[in-house]
Amino acid sequence: MGDAVALAPAKLTLRLRVTGVRPDGYHELDAEMVTVDLADELRFDEGSDGLEVAGPAARGVPTDDGNLVRRALVAVGRRARVRLHKRIPAGAGLGGGSADAAAVLRWAGIDDVDVAARLGADVPFCLRGGRARVRGVGEVVEPREKLGVG
Repeated sequence: MGDAVALAPAKLTLRLRVTGVRPDGYHELDAEMVTVDLADELRFDEGSDGLEVAGPAARGVPTDDGNLVRRALVAVGRRARVRLHKRIPAGAGLGGGSADAAAVLRWAGIDDVDVAARLGADVPFCLRGGRARVRGVGEVVEPREKLGVG
């Protein structure tokens, strides 16, 4: 069996409003997000364990247990060696880590927004993709029509 490959498209936040703060300190959001063509690529080998990061945006991306790829593997109870080719710059607001975590969930066959939300506020949207209104702490994802051209 060869490596499984998953793409992790970046997201762009078109509109963001903070509508409140919950008692647990998390912010309530009302946002509109859309996936874009820029994407990381993840290759999974279930025969081993570990995380390798390479590519033009690899600099500064952690490979320890704080990395969202590793956290997503733990959340779904799976082990794999993951080779992550980073094209989405870290810290650019494009949801690179969240997109990578969502790619792990898709690879594992998990489509549960609650599992995604426990990993981070952008992960549920990145799991669904497309264009959507995102509310709550990111767990409410309402698909919208795709953007049309003129």
